[in-house]
Amino acid sequence: MTSPRNRQAPGEISRETFPLGPLHSTLRSISRELHNGHGFKVVRGVPVDRYTREENIIIYVGLASHVASIRGRQDSSYQGRPADVALAHIKDLTKQFDAHSIGAPAYTTEKQVFHTDAGDIISLFALQSAAEGGESYLSSSWTVYNELAQTRPDLIRTLAEPWAFDEFGKLGPQATPSGHCYTTSHPRMAIRRG
Repeated sequence: MTSPRNRQAPGEISRETFPLGPLHSTLRSISRELHNGHGFKVVRGVPVDRYTREENIIIYVGLASHVASIRGRQDSSYQGRPADVALAHIKDLTKQFDAHSIGAPAYTTEKQVFHTDAGDIISLFALQSAAEGGESYLSSSWTVYNELAQTRPDLIRTLAEPWAFDEFGKLGPQATPSGHCYTTSHPRMAIRRG
């Protein structure tokens, strides 16, 4: 594995600049599982305590580059200014800032409600276990779809109709209406977050 001490900006890291030898084929298999299988995978065993925070970011981005070569962005702003932010740190900031000014529960000790995150692939890289809580729950879009198809097919039609999505100011004051469920050129259904 490439040493994370070979400093590179995270945006410059790719399969070519972060070679992983035989581990590459394992990560490509994970990519296939994400796209065509169960849709999630847990990878364990990265010795995060051996590395600095910056080195762990490099490792995270390096591993991710072998799973999916294109990285998106988490948000269109950072600290109130326009920016392409592809990496967000989920941590308690209430010791540094007033909890009422933080906004998102991802940066407090508050429990997050069940929600969807934007992105074709969402990944988390844990540096330590939470002192309390910290569990994540996953729900298969296909399982939800199949349950609705069996018990409430009328809702599938409703979910395929155009909806106006609240983008919380990320895309400007108006959002383009689209359905929650739709098909693409692939023989798969896509579920839009909302």
